[in-house]
Amino acid sequence: MTPIAIIQGTPTWVWVLLAFLLFRGFKAMQASTAPLSKLAIIPVIFAGMGISHLMSSPLAGWTDIAVWIVMLGAGIVGGVFIASRSRFIVDPVARTVMLPGSLLPMALIAATFIAKFWLGFELATATNLAALSTYTMIDAAVSGIVAGIFAGRFFTYWKTMHALQASCA
Repeated sequence: MTPIAIIQGTPTWVWVLLAFLLFRGFKAMQASTAPLSKLAIIPVIFAGMGISHLMSSPLAGWTDIAVWIVMLGAGIVGGVFIASRSRFIVDPVARTVMLPGSLLPMALIAATFIAKFWLGFELATATNLAALSTYTMIDAAVSGIVAGIFAGRFFTYWKTMHALQASCA
């Protein structure tokens, strides 16, 4: 199958999602202030995509779910580590977080999209059951760790916000 055929065969919603994720990634490269609720969007999208795939894939089994959960946990730990070392500022009154510009979100978005696109292609075209099972497990691992990293970063901002609100009360 040619690259053009692959691109033409890709559903429109994939390109819309890519455009939205790239938009968010480019925005994250610049320092900005955002409401805490808005910072939950990307973690929810990545977690939702991972869970949706696990629920809809006839090949996904308990092992794949376990891999996703373990990698989600590892990603959360990594996300907390990354966020706690960044220079973010929380305003508990306005419920906003000022974030320094970072390439990390764009790098995660790009790496995840490329991996998921490749895995989607492999899952759609592979005929060997063992290969399909391996791709399903890799997909679960990628989805879990990326969702976890974004969730861990969000959790750090949320925890800091609530700690400051409690100390002001």
